[in-house]
Amino acid sequence: MSVPVQPSNDQPGQNQDGAATRTWTAAQSDAAFEMLGDRLIDATRRFLRSNRRERIQSKLYTVNGRELGPAQIDAFEAVAQEGEIHMNRLAAQLGLDPSTVTRAVNPLVDLQLIERYTDPTNRRFVLLRCTPAGKEAITHVMVERRNIMRETLVPMAPERRLLLADLLEEYTTLFENTRAAAGS
Repeated sequence: MSVPVQPSNDQPGQNQDGAATRTWTAAQSDAAFEMLGDRLIDATRRFLRSNRRERIQSKLYTVNGRELGPAQIDAFEAVAQEGEIHMNRLAAQLGLDPSTVTRAVNPLVDLQLIERYTDPTNRRFVLLRCTPAGKEAITHVMVERRNIMRETLVPMAPERRLLLADLLEEYTTLFENTRAAAGS
């Protein structure tokens, strides 16, 4: 394991909050990327392969005896949040092809969690909305997920929790923008 690279202390600056910051040389930044990249990849891999995460996901996302996948949960939550949504709008909101959304929604319809019907004002469109059982099920999923997050993060100081959320949001935005710029 390499020694962490520290920023140069001779060029102080300020961040958006006005707090003092230090400037990194290009060599220091490159060396930090070498270590940081591996740490982020390893931490992400560990999280995704975690037996606890898999058990929690299986328990949390099993509704009426059927385990729902991430695309189904995303669609389910989006429909619940919108109340009623056109299928094409849901696809756009999730950044998925309409046929993929149809496949994600079909099990939710089969489980009577979501109902699918023709838009009465324009019969070319399909609308989705949660059934009463669906509203109950998605509320349970959301409450339990927050409970798990609280249990996991309770040992962390509140300001570190906020920092974690801020950094994950920033990283995701940067990642998405970099992919969009690269066209992949």
